[in-house]
Amino acid sequence: MDIMENTTNSYPLWYFVNDSLMIIGNVIGIVVAFIFIFTIIRLDHPSYSISNLIVCNTCLAIGLTSTIMLINACYALKNDFRGISHSDSFCILRGTLLTLFYIYMYTSFCLKAFNRLRCIVFHTHSILTSYRCLLIVIVFQWLITILLFLAIILTDGIDYDSGSHLCFIPITKTNQFIFMMIIYYICMLFVLSVYMYILYYVLHLPLLERYRRKRQLALLRRILVLLIMLIIPGLLSSFLLFHWIFFGTIPSYSFKISTLFDTFGHTGAVITIFVSHSKIRRQYYRRKTIQINKVIKKVQLDNFELVSLKVRRNSKQ
Repeated sequence: MDIMENTTNSYPLWYFVNDSLMIIGNVIGIVVAFIFIFTIIRLDHPSYSISNLIVCNTCLAIGLTSTIMLINACYALKNDFRGISHSDSFCILRGTLLTLFYIYMYTSFCLKAFNRLRCIVFHTHSILTSYRCLLIVIVFQWLITILLFLAIILTDGIDYDSGSHLCFIPITKTNQFIFMMIIYYICMLFVLSVYMYILYYVLHLPLLERYRRKRQLALLRRILVLLIMLIIPGLLSSFLLFHWIFFGTIPSYSFKISTLFDTFGHTGAVITIFVSHSKIRRQYYRRKTIQINKVIKKVQLDNFELVSLKVRRNSKQ
């Protein structure tokens, strides 16, 4: 691989801010993802539910993607400080892994949506609630991921971008970039379609199942937040693609901003999953509630003892 190195005088201050925010955002995403996985493993042991395993699969995909993006952000920050545009010997490898984990992550969101459909609409079908079904779906997910990944790698889709100091699928390789955007939008369309169907199903539940309807609608509101987190980065990438197609140019720093939006989207998605999971809420928020209640009871007891002491003093007088 050719080593490209272009010396520059300096980079704008916001380059360093951008890289620093990427590092912070990806660290948060990694920590939240793996806290979620370890908590579910500890709480579900030794009997793991299919739904929790699928959510852990999604968090693992986000955690791996955030890990590669964190390493990329550290290299970008180092190059900004050195004032050079430099492609190191592992740049293509990081770009290859990032592409693989991107596809794995978005197919994991599709699998998560399918699982929600299974739990709400097809919960009476025993074949969909077996571990064999889970294994088949996971294998199918990885087969699709590898096939889509090979279609990009075998066409030499990964390249170095001097503006962001990253190796990925640059917009100058229009065919591969469009192919990646098609993968993204198919995944988002599948997820959106599944949740729209679930919403239609829940709204038409009988009145006797009103409680279940209320609970599922609350869940769907959290899913809407998750979808917004995932759609915003895609909209920015689509805008850059259309700008390139119609005008033939894009600002050199575009992918720095795009990668930052990706970071916020993935981190926001894993935080949404963490907060909306019922077991996680009971595990962490219940402790906080118990501690607050203990403090309130202690304050009430102290106030009661203080009043009792005043009453005894007044009675003595």
